[in-house]
Amino acid sequence: MAVLLQNEHLTVTYEQELSTVRSTRSEVPYPSPDEFIRVHTEALQVYESLERGRLGHLIDLRRPPMNNDPTFEAATMRTRSMLVQEFAAVAIVVRTAVGALQVNRLLREENNDNVLVFHDEDVAVGYLHEELGKRLSRPSPVPGLGSRSSRPSIRHARLR
Repeated sequence: MAVLLQNEHLTVTYEQELSTVRSTRSEVPYPSPDEFIRVHTEALQVYESLERGRLGHLIDLRRPPMNNDPTFEAATMRTRSMLVQEFAAVAIVVRTAVGALQVNRLLREENNDNVLVFHDEDVAVGYLHEELGKRLSRPSPVPGLGSRSSRPSIRHARLR
């Protein structure tokens, strides 16, 4: 496992054997929307250096405190959305049913219906492994080349 980014709010690692990027939020709350945007812009720069269309993304949100302040959510919407785009498959792990409801609401508002929400990390990892296997076993549209589209297929967000 390689650490790609680490700060008091977020740790991003790459797990080569699983072809998965793992983003783990800490329990430290963001003091402001500006700090959220700063941290996630830094993470986005890391993600953009990767071939996201061939990777799964596991986002672990079990530790941070909930924050459903509408002002905070509005200020951070664009940055949040960019963090899940272009990965082959995305799974978000949450701790509570209320957390799942909040994440699913945000995903619907941002039209990120290619992301699934889970309570169980092992099930989330299994989902990513299965989705990556499906994508990598599909034939390329042009012999010798991978798919030119880095957008994942559309799926409805749901809790597993």
